[in-house]
Amino acid sequence: MISLPASLDLDKIEDFQKKLDNSDHLDALQIPVGSSKFAFGGFASAIQSVNTWAYFNNERKVVIKPSVKTKNEVLKEIIVQPHKFTALMMAKQTELLKEEAPNVRSEVNQLAKLAIEKQPLEIYGQNRGRLCWYSFVDHSTKGFDRNFYDVTPGYHPSPKSIGQIRSIIKSMVEQSSKVAGGGSLPNKEKINNLGRMFYELFINTHEHGSRDFDRKVWIKPATRVIYSYGINLTDNAISNTVKQEQNFKNYISRLSTTKNSTRRFVEISIVDSGLGYCGRWLADHPNEGDLKDISIKQQYQILKKCFQFRSSSTNNEIKGNGLPAVMANLTNLNGFMKVRSNKLSVFRDFANQPFTSNEEDKFEFSDWETNEVCSNHLTEHPELRGVAITVLIPLYDWTDAKD
Repeated sequence: MISLPASLDLDKIEDFQKKLDNSDHLDALQIPVGSSKFAFGGFASAIQSVNTWAYFNNERKVVIKPSVKTKNEVLKEIIVQPHKFTALMMAKQTELLKEEAPNVRSEVNQLAKLAIEKQPLEIYGQNRGRLCWYSFVDHSTKGFDRNFYDVTPGYHPSPKSIGQIRSIIKSMVEQSSKVAGGGSLPNKEKINNLGRMFYELFINTHEHGSRDFDRKVWIKPATRVIYSYGINLTDNAISNTVKQEQNFKNYISRLSTTKNSTRRFVEISIVDSGLGYCGRWLADHPNEGDLKDISIKQQYQILKKCFQFRSSSTNNEIKGNGLPAVMANLTNLNGFMKVRSNKLSVFRDFANQPFTSNEEDKFEFSDWETNEVCSNHLTEHPELRGVAITVLIPLYDWTDAKD
């Protein structure tokens, strides 16, 4: 049995990923009831880890760690945590060992069904404190939330317009930042930048993160999750963050010279269980090699190609501006982005490294482990399933919002 950590600290989750990389492919996944030590990208990293476990495990048995809480309390607690909800949706078997009848799959499925059906009733989706999220269970009839998709009998579900999706992300960010407290949203123009950025990410995961090697085939089992999380840091937390994550040091320093807050942020993430950027690219361009054979440097070059690629230059079903638009809008927002895909873990600080243009930008990222430019150094990480993109958007302090 392999245990998902209760902590959402990235080091703990990365240790779990290493164990997963070396584990027996039939190991059951044990999940704890509670969570602790939230860190930037923690939910996204945990969701991607669960998706990886599910992909490599034919039996897909989830065991819920024993707790002093009742069965009903345990299941209700787990169902409102997106990484554990994902584990339950990917599982074939679900057990709560302390029970006389440990098989709780039917109870889990009923609670999950209720959660998904309630999800569209609020435009910000499921909500727990400063966390707002949507789950798309692609291998079920619940993969196409009506807030995001138009579903017409006889036709494939299609994503809503940019205006609708912009409204959703605005509501999610408003709810997350309101609960976190002390922060004011950017102006209307920047909210539009935020909506445009998210629209491109959503279209990207709809078209690329949900399909198998044959694009006509949807991956099963598969889930996608989007979430927003409000962050309100104390002075000590800012200091600890900078000490523990050198990646943020220059970012926080740069923000201190702007009107943006250095303590109030919203984290937005989108995670899928697809082939990853490299896997998807090679499935579409099989003459360029096989994923298991290419080097980490080749993976990085492919990732850069994906970010340079404009979806409007293809025959995709949705016409957008692609990932370059994500980078342009993150520049306008002074954002920070982390990308975890296949064996790569990279980031880009758009406050210090603004995107220029599709023609002029070199599409460089930095290595998450060493903070070095990826063209100089790359760290090879355990292979993970799908793509997890997490962005950090600074808000404005209420006391400065009038300025």
